[in-house]
Amino acid sequence: MLSLGTHPSELPTFVELSSDPFIIPKPDLEGRHGIGERAPNAQQLYGLLQSTLHEVGLPETQDRCGNQTKLRNVPGSSDVALCVLGSPLPYWPLLLEGSRVCPGDMLLCLSPAWLSKAPSELHPGLSTLLLHKAITFDVGGRTYLDEFDPPRRVTYLIPCPPVDPDFTHGLDCPMGGSFELNTILGDTLYTRILLEKNHLVGPPTLGLIYKPVRAYSPEGTSVTVVEITSKTDQTDLIKEEIKRFLASPLLETYSQVVLKPSGGRWCTSRRPMWFLERGDLVTIQREVYSLLTLLEEGESVLLEALCPTMRPASALHTQTWDAFGRVSVPRPNLAFRICAIVTRSPEGLPLLNQLICSVGRADQPLHHGSSLPQTLETTLQEWGIADPVICNNIQNQVRDKAQACMKAIMEMEKEMSPEQRGGRGARMDLIGVDLVLSSSGQVITPNSARHQNITLLRKLRIVPVWRSGQPGLAEALLHTPLNRSQRYIMEGRNVLVIGAGGVSKSFIWESARDYGLKIHLVESDPAHFAAGLVSTFLHLDVTDHKRDPEHCVKICESLSERGIKPDGCLSFWDDCIVLVAMVCERLGLHCSPLSAVQTAKQKSQTHLRLLERAFSTNVPLPSTYTPNLTHQFPSCPESTMQSTGTFLSSYTQSTCFASIPKASHATDPFPVSSFSPPFSNQSPLHAMLQKSNQAANDRFSTSSHLNCPSAYQDSVHLSPISPSSESSNPISPLTRGNPQVGNTESLFCHPTGNPDSNSSLGSFINSAYHSSWTPSPHIYAVPCYHLESHVDIEKASKMINFPAVMKLEFGAGAVGVKRVDNQEQSHTHFEKISNDLREETDYPGIGLGWGNAMTMMEYLSGTEHDVDLVVYNGQMIASFVSDNGPTRVPYFTETAAAMPSYLRPDKKAQLVEAALRCCLGCGLTYGVFNVEMKMTPTGPRLIEINARMGGFYLRDWIRAIYGVDILFSAFMVACGVRPRLHQASPPLCHLIGVMCVVSQHLRALKTTASSEVLRLLHARGIIRLNQLDDELIASEYEEPYCNVACQSQDRDTARLQLLSICQILGIDSPDYPVSYFVSDFK
Repeated sequence: MLSLGTHPSELPTFVELSSDPFIIPKPDLEGRHGIGERAPNAQQLYGLLQSTLHEVGLPETQDRCGNQTKLRNVPGSSDVALCVLGSPLPYWPLLLEGSRVCPGDMLLCLSPAWLSKAPSELHPGLSTLLLHKAITFDVGGRTYLDEFDPPRRVTYLIPCPPVDPDFTHGLDCPMGGSFELNTILGDTLYTRILLEKNHLVGPPTLGLIYKPVRAYSPEGTSVTVVEITSKTDQTDLIKEEIKRFLASPLLETYSQVVLKPSGGRWCTSRRPMWFLERGDLVTIQREVYSLLTLLEEGESVLLEALCPTMRPASALHTQTWDAFGRVSVPRPNLAFRICAIVTRSPEGLPLLNQLICSVGRADQPLHHGSSLPQTLETTLQEWGIADPVICNNIQNQVRDKAQACMKAIMEMEKEMSPEQRGGRGARMDLIGVDLVLSSSGQVITPNSARHQNITLLRKLRIVPVWRSGQPGLAEALLHTPLNRSQRYIMEGRNVLVIGAGGVSKSFIWESARDYGLKIHLVESDPAHFAAGLVSTFLHLDVTDHKRDPEHCVKICESLSERGIKPDGCLSFWDDCIVLVAMVCERLGLHCSPLSAVQTAKQKSQTHLRLLERAFSTNVPLPSTYTPNLTHQFPSCPESTMQSTGTFLSSYTQSTCFASIPKASHATDPFPVSSFSPPFSNQSPLHAMLQKSNQAANDRFSTSSHLNCPSAYQDSVHLSPISPSSESSNPISPLTRGNPQVGNTESLFCHPTGNPDSNSSLGSFINSAYHSSWTPSPHIYAVPCYHLESHVDIEKASKMINFPAVMKLEFGAGAVGVKRVDNQEQSHTHFEKISNDLREETDYPGIGLGWGNAMTMMEYLSGTEHDVDLVVYNGQMIASFVSDNGPTRVPYFTETAAAMPSYLRPDKKAQLVEAALRCCLGCGLTYGVFNVEMKMTPTGPRLIEINARMGGFYLRDWIRAIYGVDILFSAFMVACGVRPRLHQASPPLCHLIGVMCVVSQHLRALKTTASSEVLRLLHARGIIRLNQLDDELIASEYEEPYCNVACQSQDRDTARLQLLSICQILGIDSPDYPVSYFVSDFK
């Protein structure tokens, strides 16, 4: 016996939807159209679901309500709840795609009685919608009838007609439509006027509206509106208006007209439609009078011109086959109608999802439900149009018209109040636009796409992916619902941000406000411009990062004094990422382990940490490496240092390998002079070789991580992060995708982790490195050497081949990075940096608060790339690859960039794999990371890992190209919410940009490329501007002032546009050749 009983509730039942196109829906006693006693109940809709499942070959629904233990919410992994309320048929493709994209979180509610309302915590006066029972769509399209205790909070509601309009009023959750919006958009007369005012021309129309319930303003359009107050007393007026309309010059080129009702009850029923001859005035008047008698308040009769559709081209036959008995029957005149399915992107842009065509007789009304759907490409071929250029032109016209319709609706919604839209979160995220193509003879004119009407997708007609040849169409339909769900989940969260950054980070504060987040900012500058843009501003000087343990205690004390309990903590400023990890560890917030962030912060330690994998995973090492197994740490003889240097400089080149036993001794083959991490007194390799029993006990101790002064010892109370509930969740997305991966909180529980631990993700990663499909991350590391004195340069010169690269150990923005070709240049550059960049005040924001130590690493040939990763619980959620142009040697300040990458797919996959392995190899398991890589002739190599979101233009570009907001993803990960991301495929556009630097462009930036000019060009869509600084001050050590990019659907077009605009603005010059900087983007 199925458990379809209702949950106690006072919510109303569904309305009734007439299935017969010629049966007029009857109002209920309260006058609401279509709401009656014959509404389908849950049992009937359940039977309809089972029939549909059977037809598509899926198993019947399993009843899990009888289980003694009801399903419970799982924090983090099951916060999203997409709920379709009503019949399963209207959004059937959406339900099935939800079982693939978000299994377990796509829910079908068959009755409002399965729902209840609770007062909203964030929005007084509104209600939160709670789901007690639903059909769960899980992996593979399997369905389950489940009860939820406690009930699941609905994060996105799709109310399918018919639904009582009172049901959606007062809800605080996002909704894909409402009774009010459906009523407005279902009124063809109203939408026709709306679209024509947005320059979307439709057929000339006469609308006879009976007692209108809303204002119609047809001025300036081809629509004529006549208000009827009486069905019997205005006969002469109606007759005269019909006669005037038929004689209008607008109808001279039309031979037929269409008669149909609109609005009110006809929004939820397939309305009748008649084709009438324009010259038959008597018949037209008679049919109009007949239809007028059926109208109720707010309904109208439409008389519009019948747009002649494009006729199929006649086939030319060079021979006949009559001798074989083949009979050629003349086919009737055919017509086709296009339905463009358009979605609203998370960024608020209209996006065409799919084009569906219906073919039928030209002399009969054509409905999308009267024929099987097919693609526009197939239809055009049947119509004799095979030229790819013409087909592409037609598709572009249809796309532009359909997206313009969605844009007009979005603008209409902005001017409506929440009550007018039907709820705070009500808006149209998905519509269908009906269009026809007309032509003059056999020539299709540029204005051939003529708008017909908006289709309220009462039944979502999607051509199956395997038939359309366009993968990802249905998945794109869930992009906005998932994004709005996550916005709803994150709304009102308290987020602690440490370090405000400069002008280039200004977008963060405005975006956080749009997200509904409460930002509590810790910043050293008391007069920072972001102080007035956040909920709480905490002034604390944290520039001396050697005192971060003290800063951590002060921050936590300040939060406690103000009663602030952050849900997450993060930083977008590279200097503060270690401090963030300390605060997160102290407060028990989601973050990568402190040791992992420390490793990523120090460039040489990053590479050495990856090289240590060769010891911990029994990876074969170069035969030239001879470890000193007798000398104890920390002293190390010169012979050991030389052998280590041979290993460092040759491991990536040598093809002669010899296996050595796994290092389990206490010796340290790396000399202490070659690497002196500021985070501990031990070398990382020495720490890695220790057992982790004591490390696990000391993980959250003040002495092992915070190194707090004794004055703070008593006040420091560390709250270890408890094992994530997701590790025991049977339907966790992580365990679904890879059952071997569980809780990663124990990953690398001290600076190097425990390679022998079977309970951590580290053991899984180590075991994975033994497999044939993934190499150890040490192969991506580059020989490097920590420099603190000229003596270190002498030692490094024996271990690292020239040319080499010298950079600040904790630097940022490529400041002070230079290629050196010999030892003499190394000494010179080290001396210069040591004198010029000594402390934070010499150049704020580039890491001098950590000191001015340097590192030397081998120079890599090849192309440079950025890989931006979204990682949650050790699992990669999304990745984005961009290309960087050649730099102005011997320096490495960025010059140009392109996205999407020009690399072949397999090369991009190699970069993503390498970047992910490097992050996991260092222990980074939570966050949005920017990984700088080189694609060398022998594969990817790591430059450095930035354990925070990528800067400059990356967030803006990724949103524009892939429709993913990595800023919002960073906030989600910090709050312990797993992001659900969908990357647009193919990319929405291509972007190629060039950096402007004051030393080369000062004159242009004051004249032809001034800030005013650049902002104007940006506003007009000619360029895409990212302002990175606000001061025109030339300096020997400089970062880019701004990025100027060009956007196009074609990357070659974007590159040519950029070259042209740079020449016009004076950015291109002999000393700054833009053509050279973009030469790799081909």
